[in-house]
Amino acid sequence: MHDYPKNTFTYTPTQSNGDIRLDRVLIAQFPTFSRTYFQELIVDGLVTINESVVNKSNHRVRAGSQVGVLFKTKEYNLAPTAVDFEVIDEQPDFLIINKPAGLLVHHAASTPDEVSLVNGLLHRYPDMQGIDTTNRPGIVHRLDKHTTGLIIVARNHEAQIALSNAFKERQMHKTYLAIVTGTPLATGSIALPIGRHPRERQKMATFGIDVRPALTHYTVLEQYKEHAIVSVRLITGRTHQIRVHFAALGHSLVGDSVYGRASDLIARQALHAWQLSFTFKGQSFSYTAPLPDDLQALQRTFACKN
Repeated sequence: MHDYPKNTFTYTPTQSNGDIRLDRVLIAQFPTFSRTYFQELIVDGLVTINESVVNKSNHRVRAGSQVGVLFKTKEYNLAPTAVDFEVIDEQPDFLIINKPAGLLVHHAASTPDEVSLVNGLLHRYPDMQGIDTTNRPGIVHRLDKHTTGLIIVARNHEAQIALSNAFKERQMHKTYLAIVTGTPLATGSIALPIGRHPRERQKMATFGIDVRPALTHYTVLEQYKEHAIVSVRLITGRTHQIRVHFAALGHSLVGDSVYGRASDLIARQALHAWQLSFTFKGQSFSYTAPLPDDLQALQRTFACKN
């Protein structure tokens, strides 16, 4: 049973310029739901402004408008299931997890039955069942299925809202390690917008549909003959941001078959969520997850070729 929030509200702008996109209005009003979820509702004709259906996420909402939302749920496999993942830290309000490669964080429309981290969380922590209404209990951010490393999970509804807001306000500091092709500059910033690819809907692109600003800072830690290990700090958090940005520079991630080329040396993109730091309830937290075995092996291989 899902306890959905009241589905009609009056839009009151929090900025002096007033009108903003419909999907962003909805996210601000209901912060535990994802932008993708609201975009799907809008496309399906389940969102109205002043009792008229609006089918575009970028529709500008004026102050005083009556916004209506018909919430819906999808049938996903949420059965508690034993899943192998490492818990680095358990706090009363959140968990820090070191996600292995190949584990989906949460379900999507294209993978409704695949076992995910959510199934494992519900098996290991039954009290997390029902802490929100999104079929993603505890999830406040995500990593790609084949990206390893640190992810924070909320353990109650209040923490889920607070941590979700911290990500939106860029108060979570995340650093990744990536192994890329070629010889990038020793340090740099990539400021290219990212949106949905206009033809391949499962991909993102710097020239895509509904592009949004994206900013990535990086530093080369080790340069090999034809590859480099880089630390990457995200300022924004767009889908596939690191992979798209480095591919746009001509330095795609090793093993990235979507934005670069598959590799015989590793079965996935060489990307790892390495460090995570933040402040929660006045206390500072900082975590590091060492490189997994496959990335360590890749690193040794390139070092030997120098």
